[in-house]
Amino acid sequence: MASIPQSSVENRLLASLRKADFALLAPKLQWVDLKLRDSLYGPNQEIEYAYFPTAGICSVIAENAAGVRAETGVVGKEGFVGTAIVLFAGSAPSHAIVQMEGRSLRIRKNDLEKALAKIPALRAVLLRFIHVFSVQIAQTAVTNGHNTITQRLARWMLMYQDRADAPEFTVTHEFLAIMLAVRRSGVTEAVNDLEGRDLIRATRGRIAILNRSGLMAIAGGAYGVPEKEYKRLLG
Repeated sequence: MASIPQSSVENRLLASLRKADFALLAPKLQWVDLKLRDSLYGPNQEIEYAYFPTAGICSVIAENAAGVRAETGVVGKEGFVGTAIVLFAGSAPSHAIVQMEGRSLRIRKNDLEKALAKIPALRAVLLRFIHVFSVQIAQTAVTNGHNTITQRLARWMLMYQDRADAPEFTVTHEFLAIMLAVRRSGVTEAVNDLEGRDLIRATRGRIAILNRSGLMAIAGGAYGVPEKEYKRLLG
């Protein structure tokens, strides 16, 4: 397998490694395309790969016994998918899917486990991200329990834009309902609310952010906690 030059990697975790450490890992990395709705791993299934997106967005979704689904975390080029591998858990009850198409580097479970033993800096940076991701999950739980749908939607859009690096993206009301664990009618009302304030423009299947600072004001304390923790630990 040909080695991948670090200069071509836009994933922030991999790009942060020293050249010598990345060189040890690179031969085990391979490029893959992320297609919309692709499953990266399923609930309680052995996780075969860890994914390090360089473009695109992935969602980690939880589902209860009644079949109700909700997004618990979102990952882009700032992180990686497959945290259970680093924690030597093997699998997780959640489901990871591609929410926005892009590209990713991936590494097999066994190769990553070996790399963690050989490269202390890799283990450290991945564990720091896992901590930040757990903060994001906790903040999602607080937000879903105590904030309005409009505030939750504003937070989600800000998080999406952070990872998409673009003011406009494709998303349906149906998918937003799953992400926010609310009825589709509630999403429609929240979208109309934000559009009525001239903060976004919504067309069929697409949303454009017109006023990011306005969205931040609506989201309030629902947005920013994991983002600050990421900056503190990972830059």
